[in-house]
Amino acid sequence: MLRLNSSADILSAVASGLSKYAVLDSASLIGQNLEQRGIEIAFTSRAGRADAGFCFNLNDRASVESMNALLDSMRSDGTFAEIKKRWLEGDSSDESVPELNIPSTGEPIRVGVFHTFPFSFLRDGEWQGLEVEILSRYAQKQGRPITFTNMDFTSMIPALAAGKMDILAGLISITEERQKQVAFSDMYYDCNAVILRQTSGKTVESLSLWQRIKRSFHNNLIVENRWKLIVDALWVTFIISLMSILLGTIVGALICWMRMNRNRVLSKVAYVYVEIMRGLPILVFLMVLFYVIFAHSAISSVTVAIVAFSMYFGAYASEMFRTGISSVDYGQTEAGLALGFSKSKTFINFVMPQAVREIIPVFKGQAITLIKDTSVVGYIAIQDLTKVSDIIRSRTFDAFFPLILISIIYFLIAWLVGKVLDRVSTRMNERI
Repeated sequence: MLRLNSSADILSAVASGLSKYAVLDSASLIGQNLEQRGIEIAFTSRAGRADAGFCFNLNDRASVESMNALLDSMRSDGTFAEIKKRWLEGDSSDESVPELNIPSTGEPIRVGVFHTFPFSFLRDGEWQGLEVEILSRYAQKQGRPITFTNMDFTSMIPALAAGKMDILAGLISITEERQKQVAFSDMYYDCNAVILRQTSGKTVESLSLWQRIKRSFHNNLIVENRWKLIVDALWVTFIISLMSILLGTIVGALICWMRMNRNRVLSKVAYVYVEIMRGLPILVFLMVLFYVIFAHSAISSVTVAIVAFSMYFGAYASEMFRTGISSVDYGQTEAGLALGFSKSKTFINFVMPQAVREIIPVFKGQAITLIKDTSVVGYIAIQDLTKVSDIIRSRTFDAFFPLILISIIYFLIAWLVGKVLDRVSTRMNERI
């Protein structure tokens, strides 16, 4: 039995034959053209019926009552029926949330969403969908601006409990277990569980490799200007990687100094720090910082990611620096002191250049590893390259093109960083 995290992955598994059957909620099938994907519904279960509601903090009963009042009002005046018709009947790909009088200043309502067409989805960089429209009307009623953050489904409730989000949306079923952790609004959509299977006698579309590439390029990058998501995500990944390497290098130098210091307290503290950082998976450390240590802080998720990766990288960098410095014969230091240089100038002029030559090859490998490790920042609601590939796949159901494209981008970034550090290493060797 396979457990997959998104409807896109589930449908792809069935279409490819990886899974013979799959269970999914009926709402996730809206607008998905199952017949073209070679998938059919084998069985629909009313017993698997589930009501979806918006999630609020358990202590925020006032907001729940305000949302319920809005839902009741929209049902009474026919607005809710219009919203459902707009997004759930026909092709809603080109529909947009109506212009609403939402303030642009003030404390925003922070909404965590799970990208699900046609309820909450990105088009041309703007959030659209049934849930987005309801929540936008709620923001209008509250007289506050609203922001939407795409999140991994498993991290949504922890983010709400930690105060990082005010509302959650994403076809979240109202269950007894979840009601112990969050407060649900009244139901805004109900759906049934369906069992899917691959269509018997499925015909394979006859297209050449070049035609398939062209179609994938158009669907994944050109339609709805999805290339802009890639560009924005590339910038986020670049900022996190660059700042983490720079700050991590500084942290590593400080920890190395403490580790090699004659003060036993400083040395012991540095040793414990390094051991803790090297013993923790970066994803676990990242989530501890975001959901525990900075849970009630206004620090952005990008800043938290930079702090986490800088501390993590610093631990490894400190050991690289310590090993590199130790590899330089102590006679070099004695020679510098004999020539009348101070300890600091002896280190800068004699020891450090030789140590750097030994450090850079290992430093390069660790820097490239850090860049690749940033692919997990989606767990704390950062829209990086990996997260964007998930968003695109959830709309196109094309697993191949987005993943290959993101892989190529990561490879190019790592290759460029490696070349820059190789150049630095060559210059250092020329000077020595």
